[in-house]
Amino acid sequence: MTSAAAGQPHREPSRAEESFQTAWEASGPGNDLATALRQQGFSAFESAGLPSTRVETWKYTSLRTLSRQPFRMPGPVSAPTPDELQAMAIDGLKGPRLVFLNGRLHEALSITEGLDGVELVPLAEALSGSVSSATDLIGSLASPTKHPFAALNQAFLGDGVFIRAAPGTNPDQPLYLLFISCAGGEAVMAHPRVLVDAGAGSRLVIVEHYTGMGGAGNLTNAVTEIRTAAGARIEHYRLQEEDPSAFHIGALHARLEKDAALRSHNIQLGAALARLDIGVSLDQPGAELELNGLYFVDGKRHVDNHTHVDHLAPETRSDECYRGVVDNRGRAVFNGKAVVHPDAQRIEAHQSNKNLLLSRQAEVDTKPELEIYADDVKCSHGATVGQLDENALFYLLSRGIGPEVARKLLTYAFAEAVATRMPLGAVRQRLEKRISGALPDSEMMHEPLGGQR
Repeated sequence: MTSAAAGQPHREPSRAEESFQTAWEASGPGNDLATALRQQGFSAFESAGLPSTRVETWKYTSLRTLSRQPFRMPGPVSAPTPDELQAMAIDGLKGPRLVFLNGRLHEALSITEGLDGVELVPLAEALSGSVSSATDLIGSLASPTKHPFAALNQAFLGDGVFIRAAPGTNPDQPLYLLFISCAGGEAVMAHPRVLVDAGAGSRLVIVEHYTGMGGAGNLTNAVTEIRTAAGARIEHYRLQEEDPSAFHIGALHARLEKDAALRSHNIQLGAALARLDIGVSLDQPGAELELNGLYFVDGKRHVDNHTHVDHLAPETRSDECYRGVVDNRGRAVFNGKAVVHPDAQRIEAHQSNKNLLLSRQAEVDTKPELEIYADDVKCSHGATVGQLDENALFYLLSRGIGPEVARKLLTYAFAEAVATRMPLGAVRQRLEKRISGALPDSEMMHEPLGGQR
Protein backbone atom coordinates (compact mmCIF):
# COMPACT_ATOMS: atom_id res chain seq x y z
CA MET A 1 0.00 0.00 0.00
CA THR A 2 1.58 3.23 -1.11
CA SER A 3 -1.36 5.53 -1.57
CA ALA A 4 -2.22 8.25 0.91
CA ALA A 5 -5.60 9.65 1.83
CA ALA A 6 -6.62 12.90 0.18
CA GLY A 7 -4.91 15.84 1.78
CA GLN A 8 -2.55 13.61 3.78
CA PRO A 9 1.20 13.36 3.19
CA HIS A 10 2.67 10.17 1.77
CA ARG A 11 3.66 7.64 4.42
CA GLU A 12 5.02 4.15 4.50
CA PRO A 13 2.48 1.41 5.17
CA SER A 14 2.40 -0.20 8.59
CA ARG A 15 3.04 -3.91 9.15
CA ALA A 16 -0.71 -4.49 9.45
CA GLU A 17 -1.38 -2.68 6.18
CA GLU A 18 1.36 -4.66 4.45
CA SER A 19 -0.23 -7.89 5.67
CA PHE A 20 -3.63 -6.74 4.37
CA GLN A 21 -2.04 -6.03 0.98
CA THR A 22 -0.32 -9.44 0.89
CA ALA A 23 -3.51 -11.28 1.86
CA TRP A 24 -5.58 -9.41 -0.71
CA GLU A 25 -3.12 -10.08 -3.51
CA ALA A 26 -3.10 -13.77 -2.58
CA SER A 27 -6.88 -14.07 -2.54
CA GLY A 28 -8.26 -15.88 -5.52
CA PRO A 29 -10.61 -14.17 -8.00
CA GLY A 30 -14.34 -14.63 -7.56
CA ASN A 31 -17.11 -14.14 -10.05
CA ASP A 32 -17.33 -10.77 -11.77
CA LEU A 33 -19.72 -9.28 -9.22
CA ALA A 34 -17.79 -10.42 -6.16
CA THR A 35 -14.49 -9.34 -7.68
CA ALA A 36 -15.86 -5.88 -8.42
CA LEU A 37 -17.12 -5.47 -4.86
CA ARG A 38 -13.81 -6.61 -3.39
CA GLN A 39 -11.85 -4.35 -5.70
CA GLN A 40 -14.03 -1.41 -4.71
CA GLY A 41 -13.47 -2.16 -1.03
CA PHE A 42 -9.71 -2.57 -1.26
CA SER A 43 -9.29 0.54 -3.42
CA ALA A 44 -11.17 2.58 -0.81
CA PHE A 45 -9.08 1.16 2.02
CA GLU A 46 -5.84 1.62 0.10
CA SER A 47 -6.73 5.27 -0.43
CA ALA A 48 -7.60 5.92 3.22
CA GLY A 49 -5.29 3.55 5.10
CA LEU A 50 -5.66 2.92 8.80
CA PRO A 51 -7.14 6.03 10.43
CA SER A 52 -4.86 8.02 12.72
CA THR A 53 -5.72 10.23 15.68
CA ARG A 54 -5.54 13.18 13.27
CA VAL A 55 -8.88 11.96 11.91
CA GLU A 56 -11.56 13.64 14.04
CA THR A 57 -13.66 10.50 14.55
CA TRP A 58 -10.55 8.62 15.71
CA LYS A 59 -9.11 11.43 17.82
CA TYR A 60 -9.18 9.46 21.09
CA THR A 61 -8.48 5.99 19.73
CA SER A 62 -4.97 5.14 18.61
CA LEU A 63 -4.40 2.16 16.34
CA ARG A 64 -0.64 2.16 16.95
CA THR A 65 -0.56 -1.30 18.57
CA LEU A 66 -2.84 -2.81 15.93
CA SER A 67 -0.85 -1.26 13.11
CA ARG A 68 2.36 -2.95 14.29
CA GLN A 69 0.81 -6.42 14.19
CA PRO A 70 0.77 -8.42 10.94
CA PHE A 71 -2.29 -10.58 10.36
CA ARG A 72 -2.80 -13.51 8.05
CA MET A 73 -5.94 -15.02 6.60
CA PRO A 74 -7.37 -17.83 8.74
CA GLY A 75 -6.80 -21.46 7.87
CA PRO A 76 -8.44 -24.64 9.17
CA VAL A 77 -8.88 -24.79 12.94
CA SER A 78 -10.01 -27.48 15.34
CA ALA A 79 -13.68 -27.16 16.18
CA PRO A 80 -14.52 -26.62 19.85
CA THR A 81 -15.75 -29.62 21.79
CA PRO A 82 -19.41 -29.68 22.89
CA ASP A 83 -18.31 -28.68 26.41
CA GLU A 84 -16.18 -25.80 25.09
CA LEU A 85 -19.01 -24.62 22.88
CA GLN A 86 -21.48 -24.75 25.75
CA ALA A 87 -19.12 -22.77 27.98
CA MET A 88 -18.81 -19.99 25.39
CA ALA A 89 -22.42 -19.87 24.23
CA ILE A 90 -25.19 -17.89 25.91
CA ASP A 91 -27.21 -20.16 28.21
CA GLY A 92 -30.92 -20.32 27.53
CA LEU A 93 -30.85 -19.35 23.86
CA LYS A 94 -32.78 -22.12 22.16
CA GLY A 95 -33.55 -22.45 18.51
CA PRO A 96 -31.54 -21.64 15.37
CA ARG A 97 -27.83 -20.98 15.75
CA LEU A 98 -25.05 -20.27 13.27
CA VAL A 99 -21.47 -20.82 14.48
CA PHE A 100 -18.51 -19.10 12.82
CA LEU A 101 -14.88 -20.00 13.50
CA ASN A 102 -12.54 -17.12 12.65
CA GLY A 103 -15.36 -15.64 10.62
CA ARG A 104 -16.13 -18.77 8.62
CA LEU A 105 -19.43 -20.59 8.91
CA HIS A 106 -19.11 -24.03 10.50
CA GLU A 107 -22.19 -25.90 9.34
CA ALA A 108 -21.63 -28.97 11.54
CA LEU A 109 -21.96 -26.83 14.68
CA SER A 110 -24.91 -24.83 13.37
CA ILE A 111 -28.65 -25.40 13.76
CA THR A 112 -30.88 -23.92 11.05
CA GLU A 113 -34.30 -25.35 11.91
CA GLY A 114 -37.03 -23.25 13.46
CA LEU A 115 -37.01 -20.10 11.32
CA ASP A 116 -40.08 -20.45 9.12
CA GLY A 117 -40.25 -17.57 6.69
CA VAL A 118 -36.59 -16.64 7.18
CA GLU A 119 -34.00 -17.48 4.55
CA LEU A 120 -30.39 -18.01 5.63
CA VAL A 121 -27.83 -17.97 2.83
CA PRO A 122 -24.06 -18.26 3.42
CA LEU A 123 -22.49 -15.10 2.10
CA ALA A 124 -20.19 -16.97 -0.27
CA GLU A 125 -23.27 -18.47 -1.91
CA ALA A 126 -25.07 -15.13 -2.01
CA LEU A 127 -22.07 -13.59 -3.77
CA SER A 128 -22.49 -16.06 -6.60
CA GLY A 129 -25.22 -13.77 -7.89
CA SER A 130 -28.07 -16.10 -6.98
CA VAL A 131 -29.43 -13.60 -4.45
CA SER A 132 -29.52 -10.18 -6.07
CA SER A 133 -30.96 -8.42 -3.01
CA ALA A 134 -27.90 -9.49 -1.02
CA THR A 135 -25.37 -8.10 -3.44
CA ASP A 136 -27.40 -4.89 -3.80
CA LEU A 137 -27.22 -4.42 -0.04
CA ILE A 138 -23.45 -4.81 0.33
CA GLY A 139 -21.85 -1.42 0.83
CA SER A 140 -25.11 0.48 0.34
CA LEU A 141 -25.28 1.29 4.07
CA ALA A 142 -21.72 0.68 5.29
CA SER A 143 -20.06 2.95 2.75
CA PRO A 144 -16.50 1.86 1.92
CA THR A 145 -15.55 5.44 1.05
CA LYS A 146 -16.60 6.74 4.49
CA HIS A 147 -15.51 3.89 6.76
CA PRO A 148 -12.00 2.42 6.24
CA PHE A 149 -12.67 -0.77 8.18
CA ALA A 150 -15.93 -1.35 6.32
CA ALA A 151 -13.87 -0.97 3.14
CA LEU A 152 -11.36 -3.52 4.45
CA ASN A 153 -14.20 -5.90 5.27
CA GLN A 154 -15.58 -5.49 1.74
CA ALA A 155 -12.13 -6.20 0.28
CA PHE A 156 -12.29 -9.68 1.82
CA LEU A 157 -15.95 -10.45 1.18
CA GLY A 158 -16.81 -14.11 1.47
CA ASP A 159 -17.50 -14.93 5.12
CA GLY A 160 -20.83 -14.26 6.78
CA VAL A 161 -24.52 -14.73 6.14
CA PHE A 162 -27.44 -13.15 4.32
CA ILE A 163 -30.70 -13.15 6.31
CA ARG A 164 -33.96 -12.44 4.50
CA ALA A 165 -37.29 -12.33 6.34
CA ALA A 166 -40.43 -12.69 4.26
CA PRO A 167 -43.17 -10.07 4.77
CA GLY A 168 -45.13 -10.69 7.95
CA THR A 169 -42.66 -13.24 9.32
CA ASN A 170 -42.52 -13.48 13.12
CA PRO A 171 -40.35 -16.41 14.35
CA ASP A 172 -40.82 -17.67 17.90
CA GLN A 173 -37.09 -17.88 18.62
CA PRO A 174 -34.18 -15.47 18.18
CA LEU A 175 -31.50 -16.17 15.61
CA TYR A 176 -28.18 -16.68 17.42
CA LEU A 177 -24.97 -15.88 15.52
CA LEU A 178 -21.94 -17.09 17.49
CA PHE A 179 -18.56 -15.83 16.25
CA ILE A 180 -15.57 -17.57 17.86
CA SER A 181 -12.05 -16.24 17.40
CA CYS A 182 -9.66 -19.19 17.56
CA ALA A 183 -5.92 -19.20 18.26
CA GLY A 184 -3.64 -20.76 15.70
CA GLY A 185 -0.05 -19.61 16.06
CA GLU A 186 0.18 -16.32 14.19
CA ALA A 187 -2.54 -13.72 14.62
CA VAL A 188 -5.27 -14.01 12.02
CA MET A 189 -7.92 -11.63 10.72
CA ALA A 190 -11.59 -12.32 10.17
CA HIS A 191 -13.94 -10.13 8.15
CA PRO A 192 -17.47 -11.51 8.59
CA ARG A 193 -20.43 -9.60 7.18
CA VAL A 194 -24.05 -10.00 8.24
CA LEU A 195 -26.72 -8.78 5.83
CA VAL A 196 -30.33 -8.47 7.00
CA ASP A 197 -33.23 -7.75 4.62
CA ALA A 198 -36.45 -7.52 6.63
CA GLY A 199 -39.68 -7.66 4.65
CA ALA A 200 -42.72 -5.50 5.34
CA GLY A 201 -44.26 -6.15 8.75
CA SER A 202 -41.70 -8.81 9.68
CA ARG A 203 -40.33 -9.32 13.19
CA LEU A 204 -36.82 -10.57 13.95
CA VAL A 205 -34.66 -10.97 17.05
CA ILE A 206 -30.97 -11.36 16.17
CA VAL A 207 -28.14 -11.98 18.64
CA GLU A 208 -24.57 -11.43 17.45
CA HIS A 209 -22.11 -12.82 19.99
CA TYR A 210 -18.34 -12.39 19.57
CA THR A 211 -16.06 -14.42 21.82
CA GLY A 212 -12.72 -16.23 21.69
CA MET A 213 -10.83 -19.30 22.78
CA GLY A 214 -7.18 -20.15 23.21
CA GLY A 215 -5.91 -16.66 23.99
CA ALA A 216 -6.17 -15.52 20.38
CA GLY A 217 -4.75 -12.04 19.71
CA ASN A 218 -6.68 -11.94 16.46
CA LEU A 219 -8.40 -9.13 14.58
CA THR A 220 -12.14 -9.37 14.09
CA ASN A 221 -13.47 -6.78 11.65
CA ALA A 222 -17.23 -7.37 11.47
CA VAL A 223 -19.86 -5.43 9.53
CA THR A 224 -23.64 -5.72 9.80
CA GLU A 225 -26.03 -4.04 7.37
CA ILE A 226 -29.78 -4.00 8.08
CA ARG A 227 -32.46 -2.88 5.62
CA THR A 228 -36.08 -2.77 6.75
CA ALA A 229 -39.23 -2.48 4.69
CA ALA A 230 -42.32 -0.67 5.99
CA GLY A 231 -43.46 -1.78 9.43
CA ALA A 232 -40.61 -4.23 10.02
CA ARG A 233 -39.26 -4.47 13.56
CA ILE A 234 -35.75 -5.68 14.45
CA GLU A 235 -34.43 -6.43 17.94
CA HIS A 236 -30.65 -6.62 17.58
CA TYR A 237 -28.22 -7.68 20.31
CA ARG A 238 -24.48 -7.38 19.95
CA LEU A 239 -22.42 -8.94 22.75
CA GLN A 240 -18.65 -8.52 22.43
CA GLU A 241 -16.56 -10.47 24.95
CA GLU A 242 -13.44 -11.42 23.01
CA ASP A 243 -10.09 -12.43 24.50
CA PRO A 244 -8.29 -9.61 26.39
CA SER A 245 -5.48 -9.73 23.79
CA ALA A 246 -7.79 -9.41 20.77
CA PHE A 247 -8.62 -6.50 18.49
CA HIS A 248 -12.29 -6.04 17.67
CA ILE A 249 -13.58 -3.52 15.14
CA GLY A 250 -17.27 -3.58 14.34
CA ALA A 251 -19.93 -1.68 12.43
CA LEU A 252 -23.72 -1.71 12.43
CA HIS A 253 -25.47 0.28 9.70
CA ALA A 254 -29.21 0.35 9.11
CA ARG A 255 -31.90 2.09 7.07
CA LEU A 256 -35.45 2.31 8.42
CA GLU A 257 -38.48 2.86 6.19
CA LYS A 258 -42.03 3.91 7.11
CA ASP A 259 -43.11 2.79 10.60
CA ALA A 260 -40.10 0.46 10.88
CA ALA A 261 -38.26 0.08 14.17
CA LEU A 262 -34.80 -1.01 15.28
CA ARG A 263 -33.78 -1.66 18.86
CA SER A 264 -30.02 -2.06 19.18
CA HIS A 265 -28.41 -3.45 22.35
CA ASN A 266 -24.63 -3.05 22.29
CA ILE A 267 -22.66 -4.73 25.12
CA GLN A 268 -18.86 -4.37 25.17
CA LEU A 269 -17.03 -6.56 27.69
CA GLY A 270 -13.85 -7.81 26.01
CA ALA A 271 -10.85 -7.23 23.69
CA ALA A 272 -7.73 -5.14 24.29
CA LEU A 273 -9.00 -2.62 21.74
CA ALA A 274 -12.66 -2.51 20.76
CA ARG A 275 -14.50 -0.08 18.51
CA LEU A 276 -18.07 -0.10 17.23
CA ASP A 277 -19.51 2.37 14.73
CA ILE A 278 -23.29 2.55 14.49
CA GLY A 279 -24.95 4.51 11.70
CA VAL A 280 -28.72 4.56 11.25
CA SER A 281 -30.86 6.61 8.88
CA LEU A 282 -34.54 7.12 9.59
CA ASP A 283 -35.70 7.56 6.01
CA GLN A 284 -39.49 7.72 6.25
CA PRO A 285 -42.17 8.95 8.69
CA GLY A 286 -42.91 6.75 11.67
CA ALA A 287 -39.43 5.18 11.82
CA GLU A 288 -38.20 4.57 15.36
CA LEU A 289 -34.76 3.80 16.75
CA GLU A 290 -33.63 2.78 20.23
CA LEU A 291 -29.92 2.50 20.98
CA ASN A 292 -28.86 0.91 24.25
CA GLY A 293 -25.22 0.48 25.19
CA LEU A 294 -23.32 -0.89 28.17
CA TYR A 295 -19.54 -1.19 28.36
CA PHE A 296 -17.16 -2.37 31.06
CA VAL A 297 -13.50 -1.49 30.71
CA ASP A 298 -10.74 -2.68 33.05
CA GLY A 299 -7.01 -3.37 33.00
CA LYS A 300 -5.52 -1.31 30.18
CA ARG A 301 -8.34 -2.07 27.77
CA HIS A 302 -9.76 0.56 25.40
CA VAL A 303 -13.38 0.65 24.21
CA ASP A 304 -14.75 3.18 21.70
CA ASN A 305 -18.42 3.56 20.75
CA HIS A 306 -19.43 5.93 17.94
CA THR A 307 -23.07 6.39 16.93
CA HIS A 308 -24.53 8.51 14.14
CA VAL A 309 -28.29 8.93 13.64
CA ASP A 310 -29.81 10.75 10.66
CA HIS A 311 -33.39 11.97 10.96
CA LEU A 312 -34.25 12.37 7.29
CA ALA A 313 -38.04 12.38 7.51
CA PRO A 314 -40.68 14.02 9.71
CA GLU A 315 -42.29 12.23 12.65
CA THR A 316 -39.35 9.98 13.38
CA ARG A 317 -37.95 9.16 16.82
CA SER A 318 -34.61 8.10 18.30
CA ASP A 319 -33.71 7.38 21.91
CA GLU A 320 -30.15 6.57 22.96
CA CYS A 321 -29.02 5.41 26.39
CA TYR A 322 -25.36 4.42 26.88
CA ARG A 323 -23.62 3.72 30.18
CA GLY A 324 -20.05 2.73 30.93
CA VAL A 325 -18.08 1.42 33.90
CA VAL A 326 -14.33 2.03 33.75
CA ASP A 327 -11.82 0.58 36.21
CA ASN A 328 -8.04 0.29 36.64
CA ARG A 329 -6.27 2.04 33.74
CA GLY A 330 -9.06 1.41 31.28
CA ARG A 331 -10.20 4.03 28.80
CA ALA A 332 -13.61 4.52 27.23
CA VAL A 333 -14.63 6.76 24.36
CA PHE A 334 -18.19 7.69 23.44
CA ASN A 335 -19.30 9.91 20.58
CA GLY A 336 -22.98 10.07 19.76
CA LYS A 337 -24.29 12.32 17.03
CA ALA A 338 -27.88 12.93 15.94
CA VAL A 339 -28.53 15.04 12.84
CA VAL A 340 -32.00 16.47 12.22
CA HIS A 341 -32.11 17.26 8.52
CA PRO A 342 -34.14 20.06 6.91
CA ASP A 343 -37.89 19.37 6.74
CA ALA A 344 -37.58 16.58 9.35
CA GLN A 345 -40.24 18.25 11.48
CA ARG A 346 -42.05 16.86 14.54
CA ILE A 347 -39.25 14.49 15.43
CA GLU A 348 -37.80 13.43 18.77
CA ALA A 349 -34.12 12.74 19.36
CA HIS A 350 -32.82 12.01 22.84
CA GLN A 351 -29.32 10.98 23.87
CA SER A 352 -27.71 10.16 27.21
CA ASN A 353 -24.25 8.90 28.13
CA LYS A 354 -23.29 8.29 31.76
CA ASN A 355 -19.99 6.91 32.99
CA LEU A 356 -18.83 5.49 36.31
CA LEU A 357 -15.13 5.64 37.18
CA LEU A 358 -13.93 3.07 39.70
CA SER A 359 -10.28 4.15 39.87
CA ARG A 360 -8.25 7.35 39.70
CA GLN A 361 -6.41 6.11 36.60
CA ALA A 362 -9.57 5.37 34.59
CA GLU A 363 -10.37 7.75 31.74
CA VAL A 364 -13.46 8.62 29.72
CA ASP A 365 -13.82 10.89 26.70
CA THR A 366 -17.48 11.54 25.93
CA LYS A 367 -19.04 13.81 23.34
CA PRO A 368 -22.79 13.75 22.66
CA GLU A 369 -23.76 15.96 19.69
CA LEU A 370 -26.90 17.36 18.10
CA GLU A 371 -27.14 19.07 14.72
CA ILE A 372 -30.61 20.48 14.12
CA TYR A 373 -31.79 22.00 10.83
CA ALA A 374 -35.53 21.96 11.56
CA ASP A 375 -37.55 23.98 14.05
CA ASP A 376 -40.42 21.76 15.25
CA VAL A 377 -38.41 19.19 17.20
CA LYS A 378 -37.93 17.75 20.68
CA CYS A 379 -34.25 17.04 21.27
CA SER A 380 -32.04 16.50 24.30
CA HIS A 381 -28.57 15.24 25.04
CA GLY A 382 -26.27 14.96 28.01
CA ALA A 383 -23.24 13.23 29.44
CA THR A 384 -21.85 12.65 32.93
CA VAL A 385 -18.62 11.20 34.31
CA GLY A 386 -18.45 10.46 38.03
CA GLN A 387 -17.54 8.08 40.81
CA LEU A 388 -19.60 5.94 43.15
CA ASP A 389 -21.99 7.95 45.31
CA GLU A 390 -20.22 8.38 48.66
CA ASN A 391 -23.51 8.71 50.54
CA ALA A 392 -24.89 5.51 49.04
CA LEU A 393 -21.62 3.72 49.76
CA PHE A 394 -21.63 4.94 53.37
CA TYR A 395 -25.24 3.78 53.77
CA LEU A 396 -24.38 0.24 52.66
CA LEU A 397 -21.25 0.11 54.81
CA SER A 398 -23.24 1.27 57.83
CA ARG A 399 -25.57 -1.73 57.31
CA GLY A 400 -22.66 -4.15 57.68
CA ILE A 401 -22.05 -4.73 53.98
CA GLY A 402 -18.36 -5.11 53.10
CA PRO A 403 -16.67 -2.50 50.88
CA GLU A 404 -16.20 -4.82 47.88
CA VAL A 405 -19.79 -6.07 47.92
CA ALA A 406 -21.07 -2.52 48.38
CA ARG A 407 -19.12 -1.36 45.32
CA LYS A 408 -20.53 -4.20 43.26
CA LEU A 409 -24.07 -3.52 44.39
CA LEU A 410 -23.79 0.13 43.39
CA THR A 411 -22.24 -0.86 40.07
CA TYR A 412 -25.21 -3.17 39.51
CA ALA A 413 -27.59 -0.34 40.20
CA PHE A 414 -25.76 1.91 37.75
CA ALA A 415 -25.87 -0.71 34.97
CA GLU A 416 -29.49 -1.61 35.60
CA ALA A 417 -30.81 1.46 33.77
CA VAL A 418 -29.59 -0.02 30.49
CA ALA A 419 -30.11 -3.69 31.32
CA THR A 420 -33.82 -3.19 31.97
CA ARG A 421 -34.19 -2.02 28.37
CA MET A 422 -33.08 -5.44 27.09
CA PRO A 423 -36.10 -7.78 26.82
CA LEU A 424 -34.16 -11.00 26.16
CA GLY A 425 -33.62 -12.65 29.55
CA ALA A 426 -30.81 -14.98 28.42
CA VAL A 427 -28.65 -12.02 27.43
CA ARG A 428 -29.38 -10.19 30.68
CA GLN A 429 -28.39 -13.25 32.68
CA ARG A 430 -25.13 -13.51 30.75
CA LEU A 431 -24.47 -9.86 31.44
CA GLU A 432 -25.24 -10.31 35.12
CA LYS A 433 -22.73 -13.13 35.48
CA ARG A 434 -20.00 -11.25 33.65
CA ILE A 435 -20.19 -8.00 35.58
CA SER A 436 -20.90 -9.35 39.05
CA GLY A 437 -17.99 -11.73 39.51
CA ALA A 438 -18.37 -13.83 42.64
CA LEU A 439 -20.32 -11.84 45.19
CA PRO A 440 -19.33 -13.11 48.65
CA ASP A 441 -22.83 -12.26 49.88
CA SER A 442 -24.83 -12.89 46.75
CA GLU A 443 -28.02 -13.36 48.74
CA MET A 444 -28.00 -9.60 49.21
CA MET A 445 -28.93 -9.29 45.55
CA HIS A 446 -32.67 -9.38 46.19
CA GLU A 447 -33.46 -8.56 42.56
CA PRO A 448 -31.39 -9.72 39.58
CA LEU A 449 -29.98 -7.29 37.08
CA GLY A 450 -32.70 -6.11 34.74
CA GLY A 451 -35.58 -6.96 37.07
CA GLN A 452 -37.82 -9.98 36.76
CA ARG A 453 -37.25 -12.46 33.96
